Amino acid sequence: MSLQFEPPEGLNQAHLGAFWATQRTSLPIVRAVQPIATTIEVFGNQGQWLPPSLQLALTNEPNCRLQMISSDEQWMCQVQRDRLVINWRKRSEQYPRFSSTWGRFQDTWRLWQSFLADLNFPPLTPRLWELTYVNRISKRDLWESPSDWPRLFPGLWGGELVTVDGSGLRGLQGQWVWESTDPVARLYVEQKPARSTDKPPEDVLLLSLTARGPVVPLDAGVHACDVATSELIESGMNCGHSLIVTRFDRIASNDAKRVWGRHADLD
Repeated sequence: MSLQFEPPEGLNQAHLGAFWATQRTSLPIVRAVQPIATTIEVFGNQGQWLPPSLQLALTNEPNCRLQMISSDEQWMCQVQRDRLVINWRKRSEQYPRFSSTWGRFQDTWRLWQSFLADLNFPPLTPRLWELTYVNRISKRDLWESPSDWPRLFPGLWGGELVTVDGSGLRGLQGQWVWESTDPVARLYVEQKPARSTDKPPEDVLLLSLTARGPVVPLDAGVHACDVATSELIESGMNCGHSLIVTRFDRIASNDAKRVWGRHADLD
């Protein structure tokens, strides 16, 4: 779960480190990495759709991203000048439900806002919500070669792949995009081959589903984002959750759903 907001003027790495000091009991592991690039995406009738772009800007404010990690390494909170992210990483078989992850995000978002308010920063202006699910399907489970992938996800390919004599298919990589108009949002589905970090390593199919949308409705006016509330953010995250689980349910075979561990109520 990620929320992008307008970066407060004067916010720097020292403030990020001070915020970690308030969270170090529950998130004792910390490291500094390169920031996630600012995402610029046009929705609705504001312009013709194009893939998300990156914004480059000159600034005197040093920038980095802090990754604050729980002792069991399952939960990560990432914070930078214009973004807050909560990640769950599989370190056990216990899968967190959407509602519990959203609760964790809400708590962290409130703590981050309160921390900045205590330092006399102005209220944050949220711009873009984002939700991502990454599904890893190992080669030993359901497939022997990439030519088996259409059988796992018939909603993406819709049939058998053409074979060429004297050659073997080594991989498939692509992106599918769906758009919602009410509420306004966009869903990206991307699959690619990968190599796991397990010992021994194995070939895996990674299927990522990312939903993204504006925090404030497009017809709410230019200055409406100044009064964006947690209800608007929650509405966006719920929209993203619905888009992701519904689309996965429609593109995946029953075997793929079983390996993915889809819950009966699409959570």
